[in-house]
Amino acid sequence: MTIPQIDRRIRRSKKLLGQALIDLTLEKSYEDITIQDITDRADIGYRTFFRHYTDKDELLKDVLASTLMELRELVGPPAPEMFMEPDMVVLEQSYGTILFEHIQKHSDLYRVLLRSERSVVESLIAFAIEAFKVHFEHLTQTDIPSGIVANHLVSSTFALVRWWLDHEMPYPPETMGEYHFRLVINPTREMILKAEGTIQA
Repeated sequence: MTIPQIDRRIRRSKKLLGQALIDLTLEKSYEDITIQDITDRADIGYRTFFRHYTDKDELLKDVLASTLMELRELVGPPAPEMFMEPDMVVLEQSYGTILFEHIQKHSDLYRVLLRSERSVVESLIAFAIEAFKVHFEHLTQTDIPSGIVANHLVSSTFALVRWWLDHEMPYPPETMGEYHFRLVINPTREMILKAEGTIQA
């Protein structure tokens, strides 16, 4: 068997395992899912699982990785210009719309994330906070540390996403993008603009 054929088999096995985990988590508690459940649903040998992953948390992180990479490419941390220019409202609202459109597209996967082990969720939030913190270190001239600003933006956004999914996405992404702007982005933006002297306190 050639290397490309082996690579295709590995990708296929990982895809089947990932989809099995998503399907099972939508049916029952993440904590109750066993490796045997996953391999049975994927129709893959039990030992094969451990050739790729050490546990289901590692599988979940792998499943999330490509989706989160897609999200990062779509939006990434808000650009500094979004917080520095008073007339960037349309761009800021479109940022939130793109975010919620992506979550709607992958809603099953994000529901799985919300139902997963707390440590998995916390590790992803911590990663996002660090990315935002670096992004704002050179920008904020306020007396609020950039780490706190980043924590606020990420945690508030995550809470809004959780509410939306828990309530079966009652509002379209465009509306959620506007709410995200009004509740999360704009208050932070106004704080930064005041600190920079762009607008009056």
